[in-house]
Amino acid sequence: MKTRENLKSNLLKHLTVALFLFASVALVSCNDDDDPMVPENPSPENIATSLQQISDDPDSYSGNVSELKKQTIKEKKPKFTALIKALAKSNLVSTVAQSELTVFAPTDEAFQQLFTTLGIESIDDLTAEQLTPILLYHVIAGKVMSSDLSTGLVKTVNGAYLNIDVNNGVMVNDAKVEIADLTALNGVIHIIDQVLLPPSMNIVEKAISFNPEFSILVDAVVKADLAETLSGEGPFTVFAPTNAAFEALFAEMGVSGVADLTAEQLTPILLYHVVGAKVFSMDLSNGSVMTLNGKEIEVDLTGGVMINDAMVVTADVQATNGVIHVLDKVLLPPKNIVETAIGFDPEFSILVDAVVKADLADALSGEGPFTVFAPTNAAFETLFSTLGVSGVDALTAEQLTPILLYHVVAGKVMSTDLANGFVPTLNGAAIEVDLSSGVMINDANVAQADVEASNGVIHVIDQVILPPSMNLVEKAISFNPEFSILVDAVIKAELTSTLAEGGPFTVFAPTNAAFEALFEELEIGGLDDLDATTLANVLKYHVIEGRVYSSDLESGTVTTLNGSFTIDVSTLELTDANERTSSLVADLLNVQATNGVIHVIDNVILP
Repeated sequence: MKTRENLKSNLLKHLTVALFLFASVALVSCNDDDDPMVPENPSPENIATSLQQISDDPDSYSGNVSELKKQTIKEKKPKFTALIKALAKSNLVSTVAQSELTVFAPTDEAFQQLFTTLGIESIDDLTAEQLTPILLYHVIAGKVMSSDLSTGLVKTVNGAYLNIDVNNGVMVNDAKVEIADLTALNGVIHIIDQVLLPPSMNIVEKAISFNPEFSILVDAVVKADLAETLSGEGPFTVFAPTNAAFEALFAEMGVSGVADLTAEQLTPILLYHVVGAKVFSMDLSNGSVMTLNGKEIEVDLTGGVMINDAMVVTADVQATNGVIHVLDKVLLPPKNIVETAIGFDPEFSILVDAVVKADLADALSGEGPFTVFAPTNAAFETLFSTLGVSGVDALTAEQLTPILLYHVVAGKVMSTDLANGFVPTLNGAAIEVDLSSGVMINDANVAQADVEASNGVIHVIDQVILPPSMNLVEKAISFNPEFSILVDAVIKAELTSTLAEGGPFTVFAPTNAAFEALFEELEIGGLDDLDATTLANVLKYHVIEGRVYSSDLESGTVTTLNGSFTIDVSTLELTDANERTSSLVADLLNVQATNGVIHVIDNVILP
């Protein structure tokens, strides 16, 4: 509980540019030739003069108000000696007549309650620096009648807000409006029964004052070395979890309290609860709000006020440098893909080690979005056994990089977005998705789907999937003797370098049997009877640019490096420029290479 000395000390923190000046009394015009005339309905005085007039002689108050209200003033006989003296002492004397204002005016009795609370005798015991922010907290810019007020927050000239409640009379914070709507020349006066005190504590001090409700939050802020920041100028908005909210988090994490967490663990969590602006509940709207963590929180006003999955249980607790909204749950910032994988440790510890060694951690922590098919530790151990190596340390970054990139797809692809077919990876080659029995990625089974991260999604797989390791020519040679004639033709046509190093290409590759059928059709003995130029023209007619998988093929014209042919996807039949046909071999489609893909055909097509 704050002592009187502490309260006095806090008041010293407020110094605001003065907006009020008192002006002289309005003059009644007179004619040199006539006696002065007093109008039947006298014009109202400015705010300062009206307060002085009520204080001096409430029975003769001549403001432009109803007789009933004048009678109320006569009965209550409110005095504003302390308020007038405070305005004068604060040098806020001369502009009340020049600015349109609304003043919530505390009576002398209200000021006496304040003096008793502070343990002082009178206004003489307070400085102008102490009085200024208090006085400005009683003033609203413009003329606001009681009928214009509604329940909610109203900004004062002090910069802080008043809480208005019109459900039972008019309450201003904890003060009651005893007499409303005393109109003055330049505004309106509402007489109140308490002095309104503006916020006097910064956000950290305010949280401490709620102790023990926010004692865990305060301990966490101190441990994370954020107390000085949140006590600074700001402004800040803090979504503050209660002690009960932190205790629920600790139970979920299996820790006993703040002492079991490091500053490095606490800092991103705490900063995820802070917005770098003063945002009252009335300023909130559905949507995303950026936090000092660098990640966004989601505001949902459809049922109360929800911040992510936490409910605001108390709103708009003001501080000198911002505002606090009390939450019933600790907000946990979303983790990127690498952070999420680390969180699964030791399940993905080998994957994380591999990503770090391949220098891909920054890329996969970036904006993305990415979809990662993440092999478990057991999957990596199986691969190491197959390769005959001890672990990640036995592989170079150059070996790991193409493997890891073969597990990453650009974009956020949830399991419900997957369909049978081929999906390009960041490696360049594609993975094959098969949904006929569960979800298969190449030969790997998806063991757990849709682990969401801030920059994408992870699908857990039970095998490491290996990308193509041979180029198109090497792949054709590896089929030997099935494609030995094709390989010889490529060499004779001097296309080896192009098909080995260029691309990506898609090659419709005729088998040895297909070439032998062509030789018989042309009545020649073999490749020796064809010159290099002719062979080059024929071979280029089997090549198209880009990686075109069978799932990408559409019926119609296909443009090659040397003319075009047509394809009928329903029959898997190709028709060349000479009306000759060839069929795609159904079980030998989509043979991947590092620089393209091969589809096997059963006849040579001719341009």
